[in-house]
Amino acid sequence: MSEIIIKWDDVSQRQWGKFLRKAARCSFQQAWAYGAVIGQGRQEVARFIAYDGGEAVAMGQVVTRRYVYFLKFNLLLKGPVWLKEVDEEQKKQILTEVSNRYPLKNFNLFAFSPDEPASEVSEKSLYENMGYRQIVTGNSTILINLELSEDKLWQNLYSKNRTHIRKAEKNDFDVIYGDHSHLHIDWLLEQESKQQQKNKYQGVPVGLVKGYGQYSSGNQGVYSSFAVEKGAETPMAGVLFLCHGRCATYHIGWNGPRGRKSRALNLLLWKMILKLKQDGIRMVDLGGINTEEGADIARYKLSFSNEVTRLCGTYM
Repeated sequence: MSEIIIKWDDVSQRQWGKFLRKAARCSFQQAWAYGAVIGQGRQEVARFIAYDGGEAVAMGQVVTRRYVYFLKFNLLLKGPVWLKEVDEEQKKQILTEVSNRYPLKNFNLFAFSPDEPASEVSEKSLYENMGYRQIVTGNSTILINLELSEDKLWQNLYSKNRTHIRKAEKNDFDVIYGDHSHLHIDWLLEQESKQQQKNKYQGVPVGLVKGYGQYSSGNQGVYSSFAVEKGAETPMAGVLFLCHGRCATYHIGWNGPRGRKSRALNLLLWKMILKLKQDGIRMVDLGGINTEEGADIARYKLSFSNEVTRLCGTYM
């Protein structure tokens, strides 16, 4: 049996980013920047690296929220992040050591939600075999493999989406790229906030964006793009991605009346996918889909890829 050693809060931001880029897939909730932003509030963040024979094999950051003074809920959201193939026994060792840091006798509740497809953990989850109980079923998301060629990515688009993109390319507007500090960011965040209120859904807080960008380094921050008509002061559409490791997550997309007419959002998302690919991103997560309550959004995302992945859920 291999000996797993876990070190807590013993890594720099640069080292964390280096390890995260080794992962085949990871979520923005495990980016250093996310933990830095969350840790500014009343929540505590603890980071760990698990080593096997001196080699890093897993990592994660646990967010602790305090309730009614003494009760603490500790969540390893979209983690652990596996940095290489590990067997069931190694996973059990790592999760046992991590959960032991948060003993129930000290009024701790510990839960984790691996960023793994349900299909990879068998019909009866391997985590249930370890003694954990699923408390939340996994959501479904759409992943795009950017290691495919540009031609293959184009062919994977729904045929009507390709038509919309060609139409958008003929319209008279510019596509402008930026980051978290672009002059149109405040406009986009305001539109997203209004959109959440109007459609009565709660996404990731819009206030996360600027902090995420400020605490990120290199190409690990915020990617944004805007469709702006000639002479216009405000965009007619905008998209925003959060980058983490060699992955990126579609965080915000907004389309105004002029943008919908010219299919600007379709073109923005397609061009952003190509830019992320050019910058070394290997996987894009278009975010969760709900075909009942969010059918229009689901259809839009599915027009870019029909590869739907259901995650394995949250365990306690």
